[in-house]
Amino acid sequence: MANGLDRIFKKDKQIPLWVQIHQAIVDSLAGPTSLYKKYYICSQFQKMDKNTIAGFGLLMLLLVGYILYNQNAQSKIQAQKISDSIALAKKNPPPVKVVDTLNKLAAGATMVDSGTAVVPESFTTISNEDLEMTFTNKGGFPVKALLKKYKTFDGKPLILFEGSKNKMDYGFKSTSGSMVHTQTLTFTPTVSPDKKSINFNHPDFSINYVLPAKGYMINLTATPTTADKSQQINLDWQSESFVTEQDLASQKMYTQVCYNLENEGYDYFTISEKKDEKFKEAIKWIGFKQHYFNTTLITDSKMITSGAVTAAPSAADTAAHKLSDFSASLTLMPQNTLNFRMYLGPNDYKTLKSYKIELEEIIPLSYGIFGFVKYINIWIIIPIFNTLAKFFSSYGMVILLLTFVIRLLMSPFTYKSYVSSAKMKALKPELDELREKYGDDKQTFGVEQMKLYRQAGVNPLGGCLPALLQLPVFFALLSFFPHAIELRQEQFLWANDLSTYDSILNLPFTIPFYGNHVSLFTILFVISSLVMALYSMNMAVDQSNPMMKYLPFIMPVMFLGIFNKLPASLTFYYFVSNVITLGLQFVIQKWIIDPDKIHAQIQAKKNEPPKENKLMKRMMDMQQQQQNKAKKK
Repeated sequence: MANGLDRIFKKDKQIPLWVQIHQAIVDSLAGPTSLYKKYYICSQFQKMDKNTIAGFGLLMLLLVGYILYNQNAQSKIQAQKISDSIALAKKNPPPVKVVDTLNKLAAGATMVDSGTAVVPESFTTISNEDLEMTFTNKGGFPVKALLKKYKTFDGKPLILFEGSKNKMDYGFKSTSGSMVHTQTLTFTPTVSPDKKSINFNHPDFSINYVLPAKGYMINLTATPTTADKSQQINLDWQSESFVTEQDLASQKMYTQVCYNLENEGYDYFTISEKKDEKFKEAIKWIGFKQHYFNTTLITDSKMITSGAVTAAPSAADTAAHKLSDFSASLTLMPQNTLNFRMYLGPNDYKTLKSYKIELEEIIPLSYGIFGFVKYINIWIIIPIFNTLAKFFSSYGMVILLLTFVIRLLMSPFTYKSYVSSAKMKALKPELDELREKYGDDKQTFGVEQMKLYRQAGVNPLGGCLPALLQLPVFFALLSFFPHAIELRQEQFLWANDLSTYDSILNLPFTIPFYGNHVSLFTILFVISSLVMALYSMNMAVDQSNPMMKYLPFIMPVMFLGIFNKLPASLTFYYFVSNVITLGLQFVIQKWIIDPDKIHAQIQAKKNEPPKENKLMKRMMDMQQQQQNKAKKK
């Protein structure tokens, strides 16, 4: 076997080179071959004569020629197909897909329209004295809104929205049966000479935006030229908000989606997590609200029949200061023209109310069960505040005077409260006698105490009711000051911004239930509250109850953590209010209320028949019932 293999290899050395190359190709294509198969192939080539080789060469030439001819024909066919496609595209231009247009422009890129011409994206600006808006020709929608008269907390221009996430897309079925989306259309913009209006034209759609000479309300008219009038139109509106305030926690808390429905009226939800909301009725307006600014789409007719909203807080982005994302998908009735208004501006109560579409509801002037305090703000607080602001440029002085005015209006309740306390104090000797007489018999003591009060004509709730009547004002101001945009970035004393907390010391750490800063107005308010508690304790009739003895000191300590995060305007108001209250207590009890005279009046009333008092009678009956139950046990 070995000798046979040697003979085969010796013969292989005599095989021509081109036969060995052919053999190598056969080996590579067919895989490993046996030595005997290899020898057979080589020996067959050696037996070929010249005619056979010539015939084989001619076949090879014919094969190469056929391949070259076929490739040429295929190239011509492919070129014809491309030519036909271009001609068809020119006749029926396909829509262009809009990508991140702002980033494209920043990179100096252009976009291809209809597959033949390079149409660069262009941006056009219109403005008035308050608002500047920038539009793109790729979709004909606003991509930026700048409020000229406002700045961010760090002094930068206040941009309401900007970037590729902001768009408005109208989708409809055309008369030809195809779907059209305006965000894929390239419009031709035309700006008015006064730079306050712009018109975007396209064979399928046109959009017109008009700004007033001043203000933040822009008129929007859209005309779907080729729309099938029997089909509804969809509007996709997307936007995002940015961090504009120093107190990020408060801005997040007041970032909301607000809407006014035809039947259900106004409502909102806070964007604290991703949320979807669906509407199955006509929408008057829908807005995307930040703490002090909002972007709202308004329709005067029942044009928006239904819709859905998705909103979510943005991920932490310290570079772009993104706060939240908003997306609304609205269903529009088929019409020849779609008429909207868009408000892009501050949450100023007077401005929003002037449009008479309940847009001022965006400003939360009340909360929950205290919804009625909204009317205290509307009818009392806001008118007084605006009147004082006309005469004083310093809003710190406005708040100071507002405090005096409110305390003056509430002085009748305060006076009644102090008189009631003085009467109770005048009865202290008689109460001490009853307490000594009945000892631990609390039930009997309570009945006799009510008899004494009734006989002396003293209402034990006389001091509580005036204080309770002052609570609505407390909650009204708690709603008013955090949302008064007039106080935004207004300085007073050490406070750099009255719309947020004042800080005399920023801590490198966070104290639970307190924060990472020290508010001096809050400390002053707490100290004044403790002084008031101490003063009230000295005036109390019954100091034997340890709970009533120390309770007045607990609340101010709790206020230290709660009020530390509140606006400086609010804590300044409460501090001044406490100082005024202490002054009134001192003046009323020192020079106005005469304890001896009150005591004489009470003693005189003891000899008179008691006046019928339903409340007192009911309290006495309750005391008597409890006493009877105790005796039965």
